[in-house]
Amino acid sequence: MKYQICLLGAALAVAPGWLRAQKAASTAASVVIEGRFTGVPDSTTAAIFEPLPGVPLNYFFTDGPNEAVVRGGRIRYQLRHGQTGFVRYNGKYVPRNLSFVEPGAHVTFSLTPGVGNAPPTVVYTGANAAGNNLLEQGQLLSGGLASGERIGTVLASAPTAAAVLAALEAETTKPKALLTAALKAHSISQRCYEVLTAEVEQRLLYWSGNALAFHFKDSAKANLHLQMPEAEARQLTQTLCARYNPALPRYRYSSLGNLAIVAGLREQGVLPGPSPTARTWAGYTPQFAQVNSGMSRYDYLPAAAQGHAVGDMLLTALAFNAMSPADFAKVAADYRRLFPASPYNPIIAKSLPKNGPTAVVAGQNLTFGTLAPGARALAFAPAPGLDTVRTLAGLVRQQFAGRPVFVDFWASWCGPCIAEFRHEPGLHEFASKNGIEVLYISVDKPGFREKWAALAAKNNLRGAHYLASEAVQKSLEKVIPYLPTYMIFDKNGRLVEASAYHPSDGEKLYQQLRERLGL
Repeated sequence: MKYQICLLGAALAVAPGWLRAQKAASTAASVVIEGRFTGVPDSTTAAIFEPLPGVPLNYFFTDGPNEAVVRGGRIRYQLRHGQTGFVRYNGKYVPRNLSFVEPGAHVTFSLTPGVGNAPPTVVYTGANAAGNNLLEQGQLLSGGLASGERIGTVLASAPTAAAVLAALEAETTKPKALLTAALKAHSISQRCYEVLTAEVEQRLLYWSGNALAFHFKDSAKANLHLQMPEAEARQLTQTLCARYNPALPRYRYSSLGNLAIVAGLREQGVLPGPSPTARTWAGYTPQFAQVNSGMSRYDYLPAAAQGHAVGDMLLTALAFNAMSPADFAKVAADYRRLFPASPYNPIIAKSLPKNGPTAVVAGQNLTFGTLAPGARALAFAPAPGLDTVRTLAGLVRQQFAGRPVFVDFWASWCGPCIAEFRHEPGLHEFASKNGIEVLYISVDKPGFREKWAALAAKNNLRGAHYLASEAVQKSLEKVIPYLPTYMIFDKNGRLVEASAYHPSDGEKLYQQLRERLGL
């Protein structure tokens, strides 16, 4: 199954000297993040993503435990690598923005949850607080759609490339002035000033480059309403990508994957450059399909930029379990052959599976099991007829005849799915008292059977578990547009709720179960 995933991972060029400096800094000065949470329940978790040794922030991958737990209204987290760059936060209450860090920094903030759908209010104190508050408040060219729409209007504002370029650069004037003022007031460090100024320029390239790439691909759908002739638009694109080339050393910390934009424009022929002599990454399009539909464009990048762009995509693929271990090992081997000195190689090697897949005896059931109370691993027993199942309804009728079923659809790469597991104990108690079966259906690829089974046990997901077959996953494509999704089947195997409340909704879900099942 395919699910919509927004990727803004970073993949920029890195200078060898900077790598040595970062290695020394990471061992010399740690980075500590502390947050004070108002009105947030204890035991709430915040996921923290940090830059890795020698590479910028990847929005999804982490090389170890990365959760901080709210205790007494506070969190404290020490970064493992102590590098310069950006940190991203994720969680039910935490800010989803970035903060700048550098070796030795002590970053602190206070957070108050928003009301309804409003975002939380976050105020930074401590190291480089002025810069982080500008980031949080969206004053450094926001990452939101409003900035994209504004840049689109600017692109259509004048009939010549020179006039549009001047208008685009004017968009960076206020953010840069705010950073200059903060530097003069000694509210941010020189390094913070340089990194955030570079980030402003990359955000300009992100919005303008994406809009222009879409225009050259399909001008009617892009709907940019450019006044300038096509030749002027190409000249503007070439000037922007040369001036703010994301492969330049000054952009090595950027949180945006703008090399993908440059690669796409090269592939379209908008930016000059030789055609690739090898189509290595185009050949891996099926393997990366879950996280990137345009791998062929990376073949058009120069070697150094290609190494960082593809390295970042490999980390993203790892984070989302985008391919089987065997496929990933093959891709990683090609990557290591082409870029033996890449800083991504040690990270990738550390994350490769240490053992091969478990051998499967013909007819052996390793995809439908149960986790009993107190058990530490899934138990698998013969499941006659399982290999003939083609639909969800068929599975429920075959395996749970005469019993109502609550179905939880998830995947090992789905963060929101796993976050819901913290609320499962209440669901298990309610289901047990009312004779309801709980069925967890994973849409992971078959090659991730071991990880699927391990996560089910780790999260103590008592009940039945099914690693959906290719046929069942195909049947679900039109009825499950996103994860997590929850459904309710009655004792006759009829679907009585296609979009049930989440376990975190507590009593709302239990009341819904009572109503749909006539309890």
